[in-house]
Amino acid sequence: MAGQACAIIGLVTFILFVVIGIVILTVAPPIIHDMTESNIVLSTRGIGYGFWKSPPFPILLQLWVWNLTNPDDVMRGAKPKISQIGPFTYRENRPKTNITFDSQNNTVSYISPQSYVFAPELSFCDPTKINFTTINVPYITAVSEASFWGVVDRVGVTLAAKMTHSTVFKSVRVYDFIWGYTDPFLEELKKVKKDAVPTTFFGIFAGRNNSHDGVYVVDSGKRNSSFTNVIQTFNGDRLLTFWSTEQCNMINGTDATYNPPFLDENEPVYVFSSDICRSIKASFEGLRKVQGITVHRYVGPPDDFDSGLVNPANLGFCTPDSSHCLPGGLLNVSNCQKNAPVVMSLPHFLYTDPAVQDMIADGIYPDKEHHQTFFDIEPQTGAPLRINKRLQINVHVKAYEQFLDWKHLPEIYLPTMWLNESTSIGDDNGSEFRWLTLYPHLITLCVGWGLVAIGLILIIVSVTVFFMRKRKGPRNSRVLVNEETETWDNETQYLDPST
Repeated sequence: MAGQACAIIGLVTFILFVVIGIVILTVAPPIIHDMTESNIVLSTRGIGYGFWKSPPFPILLQLWVWNLTNPDDVMRGAKPKISQIGPFTYRENRPKTNITFDSQNNTVSYISPQSYVFAPELSFCDPTKINFTTINVPYITAVSEASFWGVVDRVGVTLAAKMTHSTVFKSVRVYDFIWGYTDPFLEELKKVKKDAVPTTFFGIFAGRNNSHDGVYVVDSGKRNSSFTNVIQTFNGDRLLTFWSTEQCNMINGTDATYNPPFLDENEPVYVFSSDICRSIKASFEGLRKVQGITVHRYVGPPDDFDSGLVNPANLGFCTPDSSHCLPGGLLNVSNCQKNAPVVMSLPHFLYTDPAVQDMIADGIYPDKEHHQTFFDIEPQTGAPLRINKRLQINVHVKAYEQFLDWKHLPEIYLPTMWLNESTSIGDDNGSEFRWLTLYPHLITLCVGWGLVAIGLILIIVSVTVFFMRKRKGPRNSRVLVNEETETWDNETQYLDPST
């Protein structure tokens, strides 16, 4: 009886192992889901808040400038030959400050001041000690604007150029081109036409260091986690004003530093970039590994860069109207760049119309691996574990018949600089992130399936032993009876009948 009781207790215990394992496999994933969700939505109590407020991964800004090697030939109508110089690398810091929670609307407002520190060990050389030849951006901006002015004002532009010895192409220090300098031509032009010169200080990133791009108001995600950090307004506006259709002026998605959790690979990710004054769509390309963590890679699909004449969804980016569409792969951002004839593209004209690439005689070598923008995002948390945001800044150069120096120039989109703004999770953060994302699911699977497997194995063993013993039991009993009978008979043979 005691043996049977032990067997029953053991069997029940093993069945409990299986049941507990199934319960863990069933109950734990929703619990992990809810815990992830509660930590990702924007709240001071959530683990993700610190990640959102001050991204822990280092951010690098790498810059390459394009040196024009045949300026005299281009002045006579030849195609330009260019070569890139760089990188010039800066460590970027961009925390979120002035954070204000609005519990009634479930939104959070903030600004993100950006600061840059030069990293000489990651750079080609000191940008203050090297010059390169490029288009004279202040001069061409004035000429472009003056083509719509009266004769007197156009003469003023010519005189300002003569007095300051300004030329179409100029040698400029790399540091000055990036961070800015006071331009003599603009100073002189300001005397002639004050309202046409908002500032005499020019630089691609002039005023950007130790400043912010605007005030963001984003969804906290508390009502619906799929809207976490999705931008509601930028500088108080729900729509931009730079483009010709409402669709193109829409502010979609996040700022790319923090995304909603539980991403679906069948749905695109939208990112708003104030650098190019628009939102961009990124589509799922495939799975990648970052520090042993599986991520979704999202990239801008090539058709998203098509001309509005090819992709009607992009017609709104033709400014001032659809009769001014640029070739595929180019974006006219003059409306948001103080009317400078600035055109954005991917580096080395990746995905641009072949006719644009053919405008450059030598120096352009587009390569998807090195020139494409991509976002590697951990799908459960929405955390961006690796980002490479790449842009090229070009100037639309063409002949201006009213100005002698500009009469014979070919029409080209001349590259001036390209950049790679990147971040990637490091070893220390990678280990911590695995504990937050990978290991809870792994432990759940191991413990759950482990208990199920151990329970099933022990149940099979127990049942097998039980039936084996049951089969052997009667045979042993018969042997015992025979042995007892034989012993009795032997003893009986030695009894004396007379006693």
